[in-house]
Amino acid sequence: MPRARRLASTAVVAIFAATGLSACQQSPDVAAYVGGETITQDRVEQIYDQVRDELTTARQQAQQQGEANGASPGAVAPLSMPIKQQDVLNTLLSLDVLRKSAQSHGIKAAAEPTVDQVAQARNYSATWEYTKLYTETYQLRAALQGKVVPAALTEDDLRDVYQRLLAGGAADPGTSFQDFSSQLSAENKTLLETYVGLRNEMKTITADDKVKLNPRYGNQQVTLLSAQAADGKDVPLVVFTFAGDADEAPYVTDVSAVTSLA
Repeated sequence: MPRARRLASTAVVAIFAATGLSACQQSPDVAAYVGGETITQDRVEQIYDQVRDELTTARQQAQQQGEANGASPGAVAPLSMPIKQQDVLNTLLSLDVLRKSAQSHGIKAAAEPTVDQVAQARNYSATWEYTKLYTETYQLRAALQGKVVPAALTEDDLRDVYQRLLAGGAADPGTSFQDFSSQLSAENKTLLETYVGLRNEMKTITADDKVKLNPRYGNQQVTLLSAQAADGKDVPLVVFTFAGDADEAPYVTDVSAVTSLA
């Protein structure tokens, strides 16, 4: 990979829209069904609301303090949420599949990164439940990295990574696929083999899960490995998605009138 930046394992971002369930299970109060279990919208909102409420309180306190010191009422910036409800559901779904993978190997989550480390890196609060769940996705992947069977990289695997690097601005546009393949470092090749292997294992583990999403949460995927582009943005390279069977709707119910969540 000419002048390639080192590939970086990213937080598992999200998961699935998959196979159908019986009509009696359909409900707009459900965020997702996973392997016979239910993730309710109340659960998603509870985690999200903790973040929103704490940040709202902190902003109000800062505004009051500023006004007491003579600052104008608009001196404090408007509330900006660091996460969306989609992120909460993504994390809950990611944990489900990663925990199953870890259980199949008889291992527990790694001790690092710690919640404090992730909180500092992401500018989150270590007290948020979301931060703790999000951190566990890192810890599980760290534990699994040495346990999954590395995959033999196919040309399709490499071409997919190559196209993602180009599209994300993490590779020189003048680099040919042949040059990319021949100049891939041993370290980056090992990372790709490991995370393609993890992706394949996750497909096997979730093959029998009946996963459905409420469409208000949008399309979901799991980013297992990424590279960093010149602008600092993460470029997904190894991604696990669940699209379900072509003849089965992947959603809990039709809520076309419901707008996307903030």
